[in-house]
Amino acid sequence: MEASELTLYKALNHELETIINTCFDEIFVTDGNGKVLRVNPAGEVFYGMKANEIVGKNTEDLARKGLFSPSLFPIVKERKERVSMIQRTRTGHTIHCIGNPSLDSEGNIEFIIFTSRDLTEIRQLRDKIERTEHLLESFQEELEELRRFQNKDQEEFISFSPNMRKIVKMVEKIAKVDSTVLVTGKSGVGKGVIVSLIHKKSNRSKQPFIQVNCGAIPEPLIESELFGYEPGTFTGANKDGKKGLFEEADGGTLFLDEIGEMPLNLQVKLLKALQENVIQRLGGSKPIHIDTRIIAATNKNLESMVEEGAFREDLYYRLNVIPIYIPPLRTRQEDISYLMDYFLDKFNKKYGSSTYLSFEAENQLINYSWPGNVRELENLMERLVVTADKNEIQMIDLPQKIINSRNDCSQYLVQINDICPLKQAQEELEEQLIIKAYKKYKSSYKVGEALGINQSTAFRKIQKYIKD
Repeated sequence: MEASELTLYKALNHELETIINTCFDEIFVTDGNGKVLRVNPAGEVFYGMKANEIVGKNTEDLARKGLFSPSLFPIVKERKERVSMIQRTRTGHTIHCIGNPSLDSEGNIEFIIFTSRDLTEIRQLRDKIERTEHLLESFQEELEELRRFQNKDQEEFISFSPNMRKIVKMVEKIAKVDSTVLVTGKSGVGKGVIVSLIHKKSNRSKQPFIQVNCGAIPEPLIESELFGYEPGTFTGANKDGKKGLFEEADGGTLFLDEIGEMPLNLQVKLLKALQENVIQRLGGSKPIHIDTRIIAATNKNLESMVEEGAFREDLYYRLNVIPIYIPPLRTRQEDISYLMDYFLDKFNKKYGSSTYLSFEAENQLINYSWPGNVRELENLMERLVVTADKNEIQMIDLPQKIINSRNDCSQYLVQINDICPLKQAQEELEEQLIIKAYKKYKSSYKVGEALGINQSTAFRKIQKYIKD
């Protein structure tokens, strides 16, 4: 090695060492067998040991000696993918640890980078805030009112994962305009919350926000509900006629939930309303001008429905001016622990209890696949708060399907959490495969090669499922 190259190598090594050693979070690196290669000063604080006492040791031996519990290494080694969990260290710290494996060209683990953040100070700070609030009882009513006014959106929408932060930034932008928005995603991911947030942040926020579930209204009634009717239009109708939801939402926002359930014969009328800002009541001949922003949502694949003739293509493109795709909860693991804390706090206040999750139960829930998404998580937190015999929720208190959710991983390559239509199962499996393959290969050509499809098909599916 020439002197200039050696000097450059030393400079780069010094720069790397400086970055790692000054990092606020712990950086803990092992090889594929669990041998510790590096730990920065933040890790020394967590474990009460110097780096030279840890480097060279096996991570499982360190776990058995009580430096941290539970160990994340065997899980990352088995799954060969990013995994996170809550750990306790022997110095009393509670940390959120994320393990990221680096794989070679053959898929073997070269090394694993563990990054950890101290949660102890955050929880202590939260406790101090709660104690301070108790000291300010005389101002409690005014303080709570101020909090509801200032932080209502933040309280209702939890977003710490990169994907969800991007969506929040997009909401900030599109709330300022009146463009039609189509929100898509699996059932329970929070589509309604996003739509509500768009309205609250818009200049229409003081005007009506009307929500209608297109699948919940019987087909013979949905037209009169949306567009209203004139007096005497049909038997049993209000003698004075009735405004439709388009008129009720005039000046504000009309949220058409489950738009995929809209009958074909009404889709033409809806398209006209969107294009011309004009509606006509049933039995009427007078056009009614409206100023209503339309936001639609669905858990169905409207593109497939268009191909099958079940949804109008022109209406689809008119609705899909600004698309927002909300990923399933299983792909935004960073949000899970914060959502659990939020819902536990919500239901503890509602039922006057003080329940909390044990570390084992919390880790099991963080690594559960959540097929029902945020709605399933919220319902479970309420159930646990209501049924818990003790303040601490233990593993045994969790539903059996969650306790057993990782027990049979080696039996099948593809796991089935619940019964669903075969077409939906195929779409979900395709989505998971595309996302996983793209994260690994970062190339549509390599994704196509790995999945046995041509490059153009792989590129099209990456565009569909990978939302930057």
